[in-house]
Order: sequence, then C-alpha cells, then structure tokens
Amino acid sequence: MRTLFTTFIVMALCLSCAPQLSMPEVDIPSKYLYGDIATVDSVGGEWWQIYGDEVLDSLERLAIRQNRNVAVAASRIESARYNLSVARSAFMPSINAEVSAESEYTTPEGETHEFVLQPTVSWSVSLFGALRNTQREARAQMLSTVWAYRGVMLSLSKEVATAYFTILQCSRSLEIAERTHLLRVESAALIDSLARYGMSTGLELDQANSLVYTAAADVEQYSRALAQAQLSLATLLGDTPEKLSDKTPLGQLSLESIPQAIPAGIPSDLLRRRPDIMESYYELQAASARVGIARSNRFPSISITGSGGLFGSTVKELFADGHWKWGATGGLAQPLFNFGGLRNREKMARAAYDEARLEYEQTLLNALEEVESALVAIATYRAQMERYAQYVKANGRIAELTKSLYQAGMSNYLDVISTEQTWYESQLQLVGLVAQQYINYADLVMALGDGWQDVDGN
Repeated sequence: MRTLFTTFIVMALCLSCAPQLSMPEVDIPSKYLYGDIATVDSVGGEWWQIYGDEVLDSLERLAIRQNRNVAVAASRIESARYNLSVARSAFMPSINAEVSAESEYTTPEGETHEFVLQPTVSWSVSLFGALRNTQREARAQMLSTVWAYRGVMLSLSKEVATAYFTILQCSRSLEIAERTHLLRVESAALIDSLARYGMSTGLELDQANSLVYTAAADVEQYSRALAQAQLSLATLLGDTPEKLSDKTPLGQLSLESIPQAIPAGIPSDLLRRRPDIMESYYELQAASARVGIARSNRFPSISITGSGGLFGSTVKELFADGHWKWGATGGLAQPLFNFGGLRNREKMARAAYDEARLEYEQTLLNALEEVESALVAIATYRAQMERYAQYVKANGRIAELTKSLYQAGMSNYLDVISTEQTWYESQLQLVGLVAQQYINYADLVMALGDGWQDVDGN
C-alpha cells in the first residue's frame, strides 16, 4: 500500500511540472529602418525639457499632480499591492481561537457545564504549485498595473504637449489672420478712394472687400479653435474651464527652437521601457501563472489542522493544571471525477495564455511601426519646413511686387488678390508645419515609451 501511494505521488509530481507554453515570437531588428537621423541615446527623465520651454514644463508638472486619470491609475497600483499581500498570506497557516460555554440538563436534578478555550491552526499545503502560481499571478498583475500607470503618465504628458502646441499654433494663426484683416481693410479703403476718383472700378472694390470678409471669417475660425484648445488643456490639467485664464501659455513657435537631436535608442530598448509592452508582458506572465494554477488544481492537496485548548466544567477549573487537550489531523484530497471541469479549466487558461501571447506580439509590432513612423515624420517635416519657409518668403516678395505694379498701373487687381491670398495661406501652412514638427517629437517619445522615469519620483 505504501509503495502504491509513493508511486502515485511520483507520477503526480511528474505530470504537474510546469506546463509547456509557447513563447512569443517576434524578430527584433538591430536598428531602426529610419534611424539614420537618430542617436542611440534614450530620452530619459522629463522628456518635454527637450523643447526648453518653461511654460510647457510647468504645465506638464501641474497635469501630473492634478489629472484625475493619473490618480485613478495610482489607486489601481495600491489595490494590486493589497492583492499581492492577500496572495502571499495564503502561504501561511490560519490561526483562529474559540471561546465557548455550554450547559446541559441531564436529569431534573442534575446539570453539567463545559467551558472551552481552544485555538485552532490550519494550513492548506499545495504539493503542485497552486499557491506559488497564485502569488506569481498577483505579482505579475501588480507590475502590469505599475506599467499601466506609467503609460497613463506618458500619454498624459504627450497630450498636454500636443494641446499646448495646438494653442500656440492657433494663437499664431490668429495673429496672422488679424494682421491680414487689418491690411486688407486698409487696402479696400484705398481702392474705395481710387474708385471715387475714377481710378478704380467697382469690380476691384468688390474684390478687395471679398478679401476683407475672408480674413474676418478666418479670425473667427482661429478664435474658436484657440478657445477649444484651451478648454482641452484645462481638462488635462485637472481644472475647470474658468480657471484656465491665468494659465494661458505665452510661448512661441519658431523654427530655431525645434529640437535637433533625436535620441531613439535601439529597437530592443522597447522591450524594457515602453509601458504598453511591459504591461502586456506582465499580463502574459499572469496568464502563464493562471495556467499553472488550473493545472495544479487537478492534483492532490494536503490540509493540516491542529487544535488544542483548555477544557473544564467550571471557569476556575478551566485554568487549573492538567486540563490542556490537543489534537491534530491531516488529509490528502485528490479530485477524482467532475465531468472534465478541471481539465477544461486548464484548457481555457491555456487559450487565454495564447491570446495574451498574441496580444504581446502585436503590441511589439505596433510599437516598432510607430517609432519608424515618428522618425520618418521628423526627418521629412524638417526638410519640408525649410523649403516651405523659403516658399513663404518668395510669396511675400511676389505679393509686394504685384501690389506695387498694380499701383503703377502695370497689373490688374486680380493678380494682387491671387498673390496676397497665396502668401496668406502659405504663412498659415508654415505655422501648421512648425507646430506639427513640435508634436512629432512628442509622438516619437510616446512611441519609444521613454520619458516616464523620475516623473513620479521613482
């Protein structure tokens, strides 16, 4: 009998070895496809300092302190830590105490009493790793939550930067529209004067007024966009819209202050620093632990219970010598037949693991694509801005020359309208390109998953 029991335990131990699970399969390139313009350094620290903008720096810090989503993510970490403590406590014995008093009437003339003070120790011992895997799952879930928190902070800092640069773009575009509107009002007044002396036609006056109306409409458009961007920033900062007026950014967009260095690191760095990849990795670890739990539940577990205490027929006798009693029991529980429920639970856990593995692989592929996309955007936008800046200067010269020719009677007013409109639109386009290049760097940092270090003081 003892030999049979030993053989059963050995077979169970062999069957309960760590389950064989497929590992993620993604080929990580040694360098980025468009990484020629990048350095191998990482951003690190407070990434937004690459812009050298004190206003942005203060806004980022304010958002991290006040944003509600960051606070929610932080509370989830606390909850996960408590869950880990609960999982660890399952390794320890459970100690309880019972105090009772009982009276029993045996005959009309007789009565018996019993007083008990009895502590109980119970311990459930898993022979096949259920408790260990439970702790491993809780720890993986906690680390996944930590990385989710870092991802929230990184995403928030990127959104704040995007909102800030959008405000600067709208503000600059509004300035251009207002200045253009004033110039066109002056031009229309001049055409009106010339028309009164027969030196200009009514058609030209109508054309001049149409330019005035176009610029006036653009003023309203950019005023609306500026207000909406400010409202968006207020929400990111954790403020109500009324509180934003004293925090309106005063920075400026300029070609000269765009960061030049692109610290991108190498592709393998993504595996250890991008929050969504690390979060997915620990979710995969948790899924692996759940497979181990489901598998170990199919095998025996040992329960040990020890109890002892003081017994007596009176309270005084309860504490007298010789009234201590104790006992211990142990048992081995082995699931035998439950219509395939335990086996199917293990299959479900394995399927969930495969799903988590594929999600991890897809997250990594998405990360590589996002980094490459951000790198190529920075490179091409830089060249595009340089060409467009030259285009804007050329349009300005053409507009001034055409206006002089018209005043000298050597050109018609339709040429003036065309060249002024081209110059005006090219100025707005350049502002948009500059703002987008600022945002491209934020997109790159987001894709790299860098910049979360030291943000929360860790």
